[in-house]
Amino acid sequence: MSIDKTDDVTNLENRQLFHISLAERRKLRAIVKKVHLKFLPEDFITDKEADKLIESLGPKVREKLLKEAIDKNLV
Repeated sequence: MSIDKTDDVTNLENRQLFHISLAERRKLRAIVKKVHLKFLPEDFITDKEADKLIESLGPKVREKLLKEAIDKNLV
């Protein structure tokens, strides 16, 4: 499945279910890009791809990622 096809199967309605602030989303994007997307080609590491991964995580996992990153001064 190519990157473009992923958009067709991703339920973007989930964005309404998980409300996070813009500042938190930016921090999570930075974490996801550094950790989860680091092995992808540079062209594929976009905010949209990071958002898809963030939205696939549960609220507790997102909170844990943010807390650990802030505690360790990663973002």
